Amino acid sequence: MSDGTDYSNYVVYGPDVNCTLAAVGGALSSTSSGGSNTAVDVSIAGLSFQVFTLCVFIGLTLEYVYRYRKGQRTTPRVTPLSQGFKIFAYFLSLSTLLILIRCIYRIDELSNGYEGPLIHDEGLFIGLEGVMVLVAVYCLMIAHPGPVFEDLDDQAALQEARTGRDLEKQKEDM
Repeated sequence: MSDGTDYSNYVVYGPDVNCTLAAVGGALSSTSSGGSNTAVDVSIAGLSFQVFTLCVFIGLTLEYVYRYRKGQRTTPRVTPLSQGFKIFAYFLSLSTLLILIRCIYRIDELSNGYEGPLIHDEGLFIGLEGVMVLVAVYCLMIAHPGPVFEDLDDQAALQEARTGRDLEKQKEDM
């Protein structure tokens, strides 16, 4: 079990590796006019690492949900999850799944280099690249995390104020 810093470090530093590999692969491709197999291999490595990091992120999220629900059964929370947070979680899950699909497609697309059949299929590219990213972006526009977490901060402050009043009342009763 983790205190959460492992999760944060993974989520912050994992994408750095993805982006670095993608940048190097793109730079090698552009300097070689698309003729470098090394560039394709580096790009595939970046996409593969992104798929790996997304799968680990999904696994960590599922572990958190499991632990939260297990904790709910043994120690019910005073404040249940807000409807806004549930909507955010749904749309975040959907956008993560869409980006995962896009990355898997890109790996398959580049698996035969720049001359493979998938890289020349414009309809498939538009559907599995452009549309996936566009819908993922709209998911997070619809359920933007800012208002959700601002609302959670307000609920936490309210809960803290209630707890503080309860403690003061207990002291007065003594």
